[in-house]
Amino acid sequence: MPVAGIVLSWSREQKQEQRMKLSQIRDVVATAETGSLRAAARQLGITQPAITRSIRELEQELGVPLFERHQFGMQLTAVGRAFLDRARAVQEELRRAREEIQQLQGTMTGSISVAMSAISTFALMPQAVRAFRNRHPGAVLKIIESFFQPIEGRLLNGEIDFFVGPFAAAEKRSRIAYETLFSNHRVVIARKAHPLKDITSLRDLAGTEWVKQALPDRESEGDFERPWSQLGLPPPRVVMHTTSSTATLLAVANSDLLTSVPRQMLNAPVSRELFEVLPIREEMIAAPICLVYRTDISLTPLAESMFDMFRRAGLQYSRKTDGAAAP
Repeated sequence: MPVAGIVLSWSREQKQEQRMKLSQIRDVVATAETGSLRAAARQLGITQPAITRSIRELEQELGVPLFERHQFGMQLTAVGRAFLDRARAVQEELRRAREEIQQLQGTMTGSISVAMSAISTFALMPQAVRAFRNRHPGAVLKIIESFFQPIEGRLLNGEIDFFVGPFAAAEKRSRIAYETLFSNHRVVIARKAHPLKDITSLRDLAGTEWVKQALPDRESEGDFERPWSQLGLPPPRVVMHTTSSTATLLAVANSDLLTSVPRQMLNAPVSRELFEVLPIREEMIAAPICLVYRTDISLTPLAESMFDMFRRAGLQYSRKTDGAAAP
């Protein structure tokens, strides 16, 4: 009898731990994203009283409010924002699990999300996407243009399958691993027929005016000024700041401003037509281009296939650029 009593007690605790429902997680996410119970109910195709009851029961179970109720909608509390991150991660893992089972059974459909820097988009995306679409025409590919730091959380919670771009390999991160695809260098560019187009040293560019793209990634941000500091020179005089590659290139193409960009940015035909690449002899090394992924969970077969296509595109690009650089 004592054993039976222990089993009964354990069963009650187990039931209590399992009271949270997937539908409640769904309801919290929908309400947070739409900002109101009415809009969330409409999005999910259920009644407003049902979603109100679902969230209230979840809050009672957790013992804390997830939302603040206002006249014009619902706003997450601090606890609610923390819960939302976990809820989205649960949803992503369940989606990934369903798709992975289908893919392991031979149905290569579903979706994958890849974050890429602008550099990787120019250098690698055309070849990788072409190969992926030819092999998996039924799959959906989502591309997010970003540096690594802004999307690190989304990579860790499963929203993004992997990242392709500059990565500060020296900075250790838990649950993150990487493969280096190729080394990276920056070049100084100016508009066509710029009076300084034949300058061969950074030392001769002292006093010139520059446009600089503000980068959220610390490693890439340092790439812009590092060559100057290594020569014992003051940083370039920046008179214009942008937040996008497009704005930076347009500013240079239509003025006498200079900038430095990763050399892959000039892969697009429009770039070669609009800009002079100054023959600077000093080496301007930038963060290497890497494939970055989680170590605590494997990629789905579909994501693994895309990962391999970027690996192949990186290898081919590296061989091509190394060959072009060889005497």
